[in-house]
Amino acid sequence: MNPSFSNQFNVQAMLDGTRPVQFGTNVLAGLVEGIDSFRKDLEQQPRSRSLGPAMLGAFMWVDDAELLRRIAEFPSACVVVSKQQRGKHQQERLRKVADAVRDAAGFPTGALPELEELRPREDGVAPVVGPWSLPEQIRLSAVRTLGYRKAGKHLVPILHTKMLLLGELWWHDEDPLGGVADVVGFTPQRLWLGSANGTESSRRSLEFGLWMDDPALMKAAQTFLVEVLAQSEELDPDSDDLTPDLVVPDYDDEAMWEAMASFTGDEDETANSEPGA
Repeated sequence: MNPSFSNQFNVQAMLDGTRPVQFGTNVLAGLVEGIDSFRKDLEQQPRSRSLGPAMLGAFMWVDDAELLRRIAEFPSACVVVSKQQRGKHQQERLRKVADAVRDAAGFPTGALPELEELRPREDGVAPVVGPWSLPEQIRLSAVRTLGYRKAGKHLVPILHTKMLLLGELWWHDEDPLGGVADVVGFTPQRLWLGSANGTESSRRSLEFGLWMDDPALMKAAQTFLVEVLAQSEELDPDSDDLTPDLVVPDYDDEAMWEAMASFTGDEDETANSEPGA
């Protein structure tokens, strides 16, 4: 018989009557319940410019079937985990996670201004962007990885957070200067913090987890998570080091200036031409 903790350790409470707090075993049940509740509430009150619920997260590891299903089924989601080793056991774990989120929608980088500029590497280096370059609609995969792969006995720094930020994606048709544009954004609405990894085994351990909606805390959490996303890689990358697969491109400034000058010159020539010429 496997050892286990009794339910005597389990304590549940509510902060300000609305925000659940849980101590004890099976803390992930409260996380999954909170995800379901948030999605149901948001989808029952549709807004004309809403693109639906969205999720950002960071865990040391995620393999819990219920949590993975929520991530995979969310309209927009990206959860980052610590980079895994490549032994036989780890490869099987990675395969199961990859299979669980294979059809997930992922998360659009365009919804986070800090990621809008990023582009995929080309042959391992930053791509060159010029006036000929078309905008890229990049969607991050639902589960990604971050950090360093342990080699031998040497310890490496890891992603050790356990957090999930839920919010809403929205759109409007004006840019910050009032011009016509297709703008997408993300508004955080609920934050989960805890000690539990997103793993099936964590359900048997003594953990804690709580939901919060403090604006300053959610803003700080989003800032952190956006940087995690910016530095992340696909689930099982070849690199053993921190090697983001999205980078700031190299801009061909000379070509940009030439294109701008050409466009301005055409406008001046058209404005100065005589009618009927």
